[in-house]
Amino acid sequence: MADRALRCFEDAGKIAGLTGRMKLASLARLTSTEAASVEDTPEVLKRLEDALAQLRAEHGRNAETAPLTKEGTIAIMHSGTPEAKLLRAQLQTFGELMTQRRLFLGDVNATVRRINEGAAQALGVERVSVWFLDDARTKISCVDLFVRTTRQHSSGIELFAKDFAPYFKALESERTIAAGDAHKDVRTSCFSQSYLTPLGINSMLDVPIWLGEKMVGVICHEHVGAKRSWNSDEETFAYLMANFVSLALEGRPKRP
Repeated sequence: MADRALRCFEDAGKIAGLTGRMKLASLARLTSTEAASVEDTPEVLKRLEDALAQLRAEHGRNAETAPLTKEGTIAIMHSGTPEAKLLRAQLQTFGELMTQRRLFLGDVNATVRRINEGAAQALGVERVSVWFLDDARTKISCVDLFVRTTRQHSSGIELFAKDFAPYFKALESERTIAAGDAHKDVRTSCFSQSYLTPLGINSMLDVPIWLGEKMVGVICHEHVGAKRSWNSDEETFAYLMANFVSLALEGRPKRP
């Protein structure tokens, strides 16, 4: 099951290391973790193989012989551009979290704080927060909000489904909520007057957090300043951060 899908990620790694695997996930809209659990359907394989072909084209025909960095990955082309710098920051954050997996087996709140700090820095956003849905599915409660400029953490805010119905509906059905203009996006405009405007937030990149087949919360990346269009690499990074929160929840000690 999923043998060919996983081989696509292995090939992406040979072409460009961790950069290649993340880029393949971004282009195919599928992470390697998901690839391990899905069937090798024609639709899935076509997405992966088309993305792999694009990755090969971007790195040239002789990607196998391209110079490697000391980390073992091919250097990102046009490495001085702002986009490349952001991608490097995202890769570094992803790699650091992968080496700190012990956090996922311990304190969920401490792990969430680490994820929020890393995501804020990697994406260059002012605010990152994690919210959990209550059992009755009537509200989300903030377990940690990190503000990058002040380096402060806070928690305790609650948002109710009855007040923000379009947003709660989107959480149940969408992979990511990438709102470049959060005041006008139908999924997030309900926050405009009470939340976005007072805080100067104009763009949001939110990803539902799933535990098994159940949506249990959301990680929110909020950009203060001019409206911002989110690219596919940023959406994939945010999706991976949501998956890290899921790992932390799965690693909680079982109650007797």
